[in-house]
Amino acid sequence: MDAAEIDVYKQKLSEVELALSADPDNTELQQLKTEIQDLLALSAQLHPAPQPTPTPAPAPAATPTHKWQIGDSCEAQYTDSKYYPARVVAVRADTYGVTFVGYSGMHDIHASSMRVARAQSNVHRAPARERTKKRGKSGVEQSQQAWLKFARGKNKAINNKSIFKSPDTVTGKVGVTNSGRGVTKNPRPAKLL
Repeated sequence: MDAAEIDVYKQKLSEVELALSADPDNTELQQLKTEIQDLLALSAQLHPAPQPTPTPAPAPAATPTHKWQIGDSCEAQYTDSKYYPARVVAVRADTYGVTFVGYSGMHDIHASSMRVARAQSNVHRAPARERTKKRGKSGVEQSQQAWLKFARGKNKAINNKSIFKSPDTVTGKVGVTNSGRGVTKNPRPAKLL
């Protein structure tokens, strides 16, 4: 008999005792009560209740030695108990709000579930905003200068003559020249019968 069945019989015993308090002279209820008590006593002899093993007291929580600040990179423990690269986005009284790198949702993580990020060249990469900060104005200025240089036309290898320029003579033709092909002649439509 398992623990669930024993609990069921204990509940039935309490119901029988309640019914006997209302009708103490009922012999059927008295007999049922003694049978249930005997059954519970026998099951206790066959399967003694396991002695509760003293659970070790939880180790005192290690006081976090690292004070995290908003923007710090770290490794935070996810629900699958593995550590993943994360960034601190909020500081609260006993938890920190972090976003895992590559994901957008914020998770509340206790300080004991966070650790200093390990240096891995391929795994951790600064977000684009920080990469542009590191590049500084020189990168932005270089991009601007390249665009201005293109817009001014210093590097253009384009002929200044327009292909749609009006011809100088009355018999001149407008169109693309020097393409290697002659001027296209329009075919005459055939007569319909």
